[in-house]
Amino acid sequence: MKKQITTLGFMVISLSATAQMGNKSETDTIRIQTIEDVNLHKTGNPNKAKPLSTKSNLTVMEIPQPIAIVTHEVIEQQQAKQLSDVIKNVNGLYLTSARGGSQDSFGGRGFTFGNDNIFKNGARVNSGVFPEVSGLERVEVLKGANAMLYGNVGPGGIINLITKKPKFDFGGMVGFSTGSWNSYKPTVDIYGPLSKNIAFRVNGTYEYAESFRDHVESKKNYFNPSFVFNLSENTQLIVEGDYLYHTFTPDFGIGSIVDEATGISRLATEVNRKQFFGTNWQYQTNQQATTDVVLNHKINNKWALNAVASYQNYTKDYFSTERVQWTYNSSVNNSNPTWSRPLGRNYTEQNYTSMQINLNGEFNTGRLNHKVLFGTDGDYGVADTYAYKIDSNTPVVLSLNNPSTWTNEGPMPNTSRTSRNRINTARYGFYAQDLISITKEFKVLAGLRWSSIQNDDTKVKNFLTNEEKPTPNSGTKETAFSPKVGLIYNPNENISVFATYTNSFVPNTGFDESGAALKASTVDQYEVGIKKNLWNNALAVNLTAYQINNRDTYTVPNLPNGAVVLYRVYAGNIRSRGVELDITGNPMSNLSLIGGISYNNAVYTKTPNNGFVEDQRLVRTPAFTTNASAFYTFTDFVKGLKIGASLFYTGDRKAGWNDVKGQKQVTRMIDINGFTTVDFSLGYEWKKFVLQGKVGNLFDVVNYNVHENYSVNPITPRNYYFTLTYKL
Repeated sequence: MKKQITTLGFMVISLSATAQMGNKSETDTIRIQTIEDVNLHKTGNPNKAKPLSTKSNLTVMEIPQPIAIVTHEVIEQQQAKQLSDVIKNVNGLYLTSARGGSQDSFGGRGFTFGNDNIFKNGARVNSGVFPEVSGLERVEVLKGANAMLYGNVGPGGIINLITKKPKFDFGGMVGFSTGSWNSYKPTVDIYGPLSKNIAFRVNGTYEYAESFRDHVESKKNYFNPSFVFNLSENTQLIVEGDYLYHTFTPDFGIGSIVDEATGISRLATEVNRKQFFGTNWQYQTNQQATTDVVLNHKINNKWALNAVASYQNYTKDYFSTERVQWTYNSSVNNSNPTWSRPLGRNYTEQNYTSMQINLNGEFNTGRLNHKVLFGTDGDYGVADTYAYKIDSNTPVVLSLNNPSTWTNEGPMPNTSRTSRNRINTARYGFYAQDLISITKEFKVLAGLRWSSIQNDDTKVKNFLTNEEKPTPNSGTKETAFSPKVGLIYNPNENISVFATYTNSFVPNTGFDESGAALKASTVDQYEVGIKKNLWNNALAVNLTAYQINNRDTYTVPNLPNGAVVLYRVYAGNIRSRGVELDITGNPMSNLSLIGGISYNNAVYTKTPNNGFVEDQRLVRTPAFTTNASAFYTFTDFVKGLKIGASLFYTGDRKAGWNDVKGQKQVTRMIDINGFTTVDFSLGYEWKKFVLQGKVGNLFDVVNYNVHENYSVNPITPRNYYFTLTYKL
């Protein structure tokens, strides 16, 4: 059997097989596509990969930017249950808290990640979900500013979820997982050929899980079919769809205690971490359906075309008790904090269509070699948010010092829709990039993007009067150029030293105190780094230092009830500085290592007289994060036995809000200590069976993820998880 692998653009797509049968020779050329990167999976070294997220045919060593890749091998051996478990392996990124613990929320380099930072197969997706990780081939993270490739994305980086794709050899697996708090999860993943030029893959799961938190549970369904069509020797079409249905209990945690006299807050840590203060009927249901159509065409040995069309429908149906915030007043000797439990109800829907075309090529001009990327992308989205009137919304008063008031009982009130806000958004852009090899060692990467984004005025429909009208000055239209310039020194294929500058813009929604639409914030990023391969190219050690200046930012002011929520005040600039060290790879064939440490200092600068205190670290941004993971497979003694351990550290953080100049209270912030969790794993593989077990948070550390000062969610205590897999 003779095999030859070639590449088209940035994807491994062809395999030729020649079989000798007696005196007959039969040559059969099979055109395949696989999202798996051969070098990456062989070595575990991300520096040897060609990430799909860069839209180019460049390796990581040719890109003046830190890139992290978490493969499906890592996801499976760590028995990751949700995306936050995967992202823990990416140095410099950290888990933040969403309102009511309603989604996976992340931050990086001092900035929170939103809808403009999360992608699936290169297309934007709504971030308001807990993505299913069993269908992922890998997760790619481009750290820092990425406006040249993706337009108006947040400055912290982007997360690109790469889903599993069809294969032309039959295979797959069926599995069953179970663990603490009555959780269980059957999974299936089957792939294979339907004909000489058509292959399929189907994976899916159902998951049920209760929680260490009383009355909290989750149910999830996921289905992901995909097909590949080799239309000709040089042309390939991939069609994929996935559907996620997830219903769960919103949980605002234990809350914080606020002294109304001083404004000082602290976490309500005297409450048992399992205590739930909501009702037994509250719920949130998310549905996300996406489809992608990918066309790959090899023009010749130097040029390749890639086109991607994507559609997404996202809905969120939410009805729950709201922010847990115990209050008392020390000035009147009131030492019994109480909380009037409110209710909230909303429904949101987003329909989103996008398209991108990328042309990669290589040519010479004299002694200079050029690797170029030309591309265009555009998207159009319609986002609807529905408001409701809640009948009999009389808040229940709970007393922190009187557990008999902590009732979860009560009927679900009736609700009726009152209004709908609709925002139409259109984006498009053109970009070009050239990696110029001046000599074999010295290279320059230069790129430029022109972007346009328009948010139409918010249209408000009143269901009581059946009238619809726009909100004046709520829309924005921005155009901008986003350059990127990088210098690269490659003395050999195992080391790369780089320096880079990028500029981008971040649109702001709403209007200022004069009623004018807000101008966009601009972002400048400066970065230097070194990438080094060790142990015969099997281990990557990458070191990066950066500074990000986010100019002209705005924030939501403290407004009285009923005030217009689109009103914003000028907040000044944000400066983020940091250093990141990443270590990834397989120094031995049976040893897998992932490690890293990061430092970040993100502060407000040049704030107005009534603005935030300058040089004060931004809330929810830890100064230090650390991750370390090692897995070893025995090849002698007990062959097939695998042991592993993972350590994750999140440093001290501030919750609440940053302090404002001239405020009366001592501080608006809440100190949260750093914490370290350790997971221990043990597995055994015998023939086609794999049995795995994991103890999460081995030392039962107690800590919290906090959204502002009211959604205080304890981290998961010590837990156990087991998975049995049969490989087809």
